[in-house]
Amino acid sequence: MWMTFKQLLPLFLLLASSAPSAAAERGLEKVRIAVSSKSLGFLDTWAAKERGFYRKHGIEAEIIAMRPPLTIGALQSGDIDYAFGASTISRGSIAGAPVRLVTLALRTSFHTLVARPEIKSIADLKGKTIAVTIGAADDFVARLLIRRGGLDPREVNFVNMGGSDTRFAAMHSGSIHATPLSLPFFVVAKRQGFTVLGSASDVIDMATVGIGTSTRKIQQEREQVKKMVRAQLDTLRWIKSQKAEVVPFLQKVFGLDEGVAVESHAIYSRLMIEDARPLPEAIKTVLEQQGKPDLPLDRVVDATVVQEVLRERR
Repeated sequence: MWMTFKQLLPLFLLLASSAPSAAAERGLEKVRIAVSSKSLGFLDTWAAKERGFYRKHGIEAEIIAMRPPLTIGALQSGDIDYAFGASTISRGSIAGAPVRLVTLALRTSFHTLVARPEIKSIADLKGKTIAVTIGAADDFVARLLIRRGGLDPREVNFVNMGGSDTRFAAMHSGSIHATPLSLPFFVVAKRQGFTVLGSASDVIDMATVGIGTSTRKIQQEREQVKKMVRAQLDTLRWIKSQKAEVVPFLQKVFGLDEGVAVESHAIYSRLMIEDARPLPEAIKTVLEQQGKPDLPLDRVVDATVVQEVLRERR
């Protein structure tokens, strides 16, 4: 039995209303993004996905937690498209891998050296046990703060241990005396009476979080890289300017109470690089950390993409 036009009209209207949405969905570019953990260090990545900034710029993002040692190989093989661990990308490029850092979201590491309540100063750490991830950013920051405090790192017993969550638990149990903690762990520790001995932000700029990718993608899929940069810039602006939305987001996504979320937002905002340009001093710190202080910055960074995007936005 043939349907009349009047009967078909609702169907036509339904198809017409859904067609643009379906077309838009088909137009999204799928990308895989690696981060080392679901932590506040990668807030811009998680917020860009959850708040729709990637989709706004034509990106369907899959975020994958990946151990840093696997990241460079995965970028080169195409198993992932982007990685947000700036220090990992920098180390890979220093070693000769065809990868580059495109943006920098934060001017330094969040890592803060925290000790048990009975320890009141760096000097009190002499002969004590400090947990770090040997060779990682937290290890570098801890040794720097110890030297700045007048103590030789050789006078401290360093032990290798996993992330901030594991090290914080170990300090709680008393099996270690101090450890560098990232956000929000050092905020929680301070509120619980542990002693804050110093932060990376007090002493140094250091590349830790930013968009990294392969040189092949920068050369051959430049427009996609620019979409990633645009999404990051919009996300950073949202984090900076929309505290009333960001604090509940931190509570929901990272399980923070309101007080910790408010303080974490303030710390993140203070360390943010709003235009996402890679800071030369932050890159130089990584080069020095790797024993390559004279290596040209363009061996690690390709800032031309973010510069193009910023010019387009003027």
